[in-house]
Amino acid sequence: MEMDGYEFFFVHPLLAGKEPGSTRLGENGSWLNFGGEKIWPAPQGWNSPDEWPGPPDPVLDSGEYTTEINNENENALKQISPFDPYTGLQIIKEVSVDKSRLEVKVLVTFKNKGNEVKNWSIWPVLQLKTLEETAGQYHVVCPVNPASRFSNGYKIMHGLVNNPQYKIDNHGNLRVDYQYLVGKIGLDTNSKWAAFVDTKTGKVLVLMFQHEKDKTYPENTSFQVWTAGRGMVYSRNVVREHLNDKMLNPPYLEMELLSPLMKIQPGKEFQYEYRMLACTIPKNQTVKSACEFGVVVTPLTINQQEKGVVIQARYGVFSEGILKIHKTKVSENEPPLCLYETKVSPLEGITIELFIDDNSLTECFVSVGLYDLDNHLTEEIDKIKIQI
Repeated sequence: MEMDGYEFFFVHPLLAGKEPGSTRLGENGSWLNFGGEKIWPAPQGWNSPDEWPGPPDPVLDSGEYTTEINNENENALKQISPFDPYTGLQIIKEVSVDKSRLEVKVLVTFKNKGNEVKNWSIWPVLQLKTLEETAGQYHVVCPVNPASRFSNGYKIMHGLVNNPQYKIDNHGNLRVDYQYLVGKIGLDTNSKWAAFVDTKTGKVLVLMFQHEKDKTYPENTSFQVWTAGRGMVYSRNVVREHLNDKMLNPPYLEMELLSPLMKIQPGKEFQYEYRMLACTIPKNQTVKSACEFGVVVTPLTINQQEKGVVIQARYGVFSEGILKIHKTKVSENEPPLCLYETKVSPLEGITIELFIDDNSLTECFVSVGLYDLDNHLTEEIDKIKIQI
């Protein structure tokens, strides 16, 4: 996925532009990790036929998918995997691009083409580019479930227990600061978003997905983060070393979604949908929250001064539009008064630092709204009540 010349997805430098051979695997059956986005079945494991023992996987991971163009929608296509006898699955991935904003919608179907009932979760894996390892430049943000079953809101799945890449911010979000250390964590988040942030450029990729309460998820996690890098992990009864070699072990991180586990009868199927949305925020900042309009970097604040008020906020948006700030009296029935407006774009971060020479901003609401280019309100971004 690319925005204004910025490529979000990781591409393995040793495999770029190459095609897999007839086995669809590397030397001695090794995994050809080309990068990009993948759809895998979960749970992953090597102990029973109810687990997916990959990667590598020459069918569902590196198999040759067929592609169908949607004749009714030039911005949509369908990819269809070969049938995999081991899992009983055929994967169908439908991708569509929203022409009105920087959004890609993905609908994944798992079709059971075998003869037995199967129990699988749909597992989208996005591998994201991290060219440098400056702490905090590349990070992932995801809200922690306030009622998490895990003591600190997440579980360590691989790597150091005290990995310095993980912390909880003041807004109740897990933040994973990439530092080229191998590790993996999982969250039982009940939120519907997670974000990848490059603070040096301000580029942000947001995942929007559904969380289904009271459903069973693999390892009780609906979102996972893998960080490629140096260090040790214990996997398949062996301690494995990940080399400190950025050519053989290139830097990247993964944002991983998981659907609930679903029993699929022979001949039946189930689906999982998610969206990828891109925007730009002011540099050297991070994301506090996300919704349909974009992301909040710094929530709306209003500071009363002797001769007026100072209004401050920072945002990023997924579509072009007009950002407006209104005030509305609390007790009087009168139309909102526009205090400020400006054109906004997904390609530029939004910083509001506004002085209003008006002491009448008392007992009122101040709201920030995003309007489309035809001046129709699309989303109320932020709102604050002033009582002085």
